[in-house]
Amino acid sequence: MNSRRALTLVLFLLSVTLVGCGSKGGSGSARIRMLNAIPDASAISLTLDKDAPIVSGLAFEQVTQYMGVGTGSREFKVSANGGASNVIDTTLNVNGADYTYIVYGPVSAAVSGFFQDTGFTTPTSGNFAVRFINAAAGVGPVDLYLTKPGVDINTTSATIPNVTFGSASSFTSVPTGTYQLRVTAANTKDLVFDTGAQAFGEQTLTNIVAMTKGSARLVDVAVLNIDSTGTGTVKQNLLAEFKVINASSVPSPLNVEVDGVLTLSNVPYTGVSNYTTTSAGAHTFTVQATATPGANLLTLVNTLTSATDTSLVISGPAGALLPLVLQDNNLPPPAGRSRLRFANVSADFPSLDVYVNFSKQVSSLTTNSASGYLEVVADITTGTAFEFDFNTAGTVTPVLKMPNTTIIGGHTYTVYVVGPAAAPVGVVTKDD
Repeated sequence: MNSRRALTLVLFLLSVTLVGCGSKGGSGSARIRMLNAIPDASAISLTLDKDAPIVSGLAFEQVTQYMGVGTGSREFKVSANGGASNVIDTTLNVNGADYTYIVYGPVSAAVSGFFQDTGFTTPTSGNFAVRFINAAAGVGPVDLYLTKPGVDINTTSATIPNVTFGSASSFTSVPTGTYQLRVTAANTKDLVFDTGAQAFGEQTLTNIVAMTKGSARLVDVAVLNIDSTGTGTVKQNLLAEFKVINASSVPSPLNVEVDGVLTLSNVPYTGVSNYTTTSAGAHTFTVQATATPGANLLTLVNTLTSATDTSLVISGPAGALLPLVLQDNNLPPPAGRSRLRFANVSADFPSLDVYVNFSKQVSSLTTNSASGYLEVVADITTGTAFEFDFNTAGTVTPVLKMPNTTIIGGHTYTVYVVGPAAAPVGVVTKDD
């Protein structure tokens, strides 16, 4: 029982069990903390070499504090969702320093970043320093803004600009104070993250990490302090986004109000709006015909989750509109694949079987419902042609055939069956 002895640490952090490790180079010669930024990993575990796991049950958007580990060449093995195999298996050199270990991207293409936190020059008096890390899969390069609360970002430059996915900036010195933390798509003022005021202490260093929940644009942010214990928190985005699909039989286009404010206008039959950014939280959506403004045809109260994409589908006749609320998964699909789901929003088809290239993929898709996602192989440049057929459930009777429908690899789509039995329509939306 020497350097092979395991050191047990119990950290009560959001019900995460952490177990110390030691075997190589002695226990506690270095320290690491771990952030789970894999949106479709409800829990992950980390094992170093062949020791017992040092992190177990770390939920998405949870972060540990620093844990003592042995130095040397260490094999980092990460499993997700209780799986027996590892989604990450890599060897990293651990020196006598503090580190932040971030795992991110979808489970199917999980990657990791290993960032040294110590050995940097302490900021001068009156300043602190931040490093911006982009772990937001599918979102693209982003800019970080630290401004006094309420400052219009159109009047100022980014604090740290153009950080690409999977990369980190150098540390940037900023005057000590309280700041509103915002993130935009790179080289734009297109806001993808906003949160309340955050105080930064004098002569401190902080990692700020952008991560996705599955939105094609919006992110959450982790603020990870480089201090004696490695404290850190995940800041929930104040923003969410939604789009509307008009599958109704209302004769005129639709207007959509959010909390009494006209937000979308003249959405035609089979029309699909762009995603619209609004505040996260509960909202009242009212739908009116453009021809009869002020007369509500539908009122829907729905909560939009922070940093997520939602599709609101409106179907049915004017006197009995039906909403269908769909949570969109806009994470990047695996390489060379696309993600598909199907929605039956025609009242004339109580139940449909869905065929992709003549092979049944979905059974008994009931009206006003959507399937789960499935994946297909598709060319990422020119796309691949598919035939989608919809049969009356349990029969060989087709109600809608969609030949030569081009699907481009690397994207997420929803295919809607819309309209009456006499004239059904297939509506294909690219959601990411």
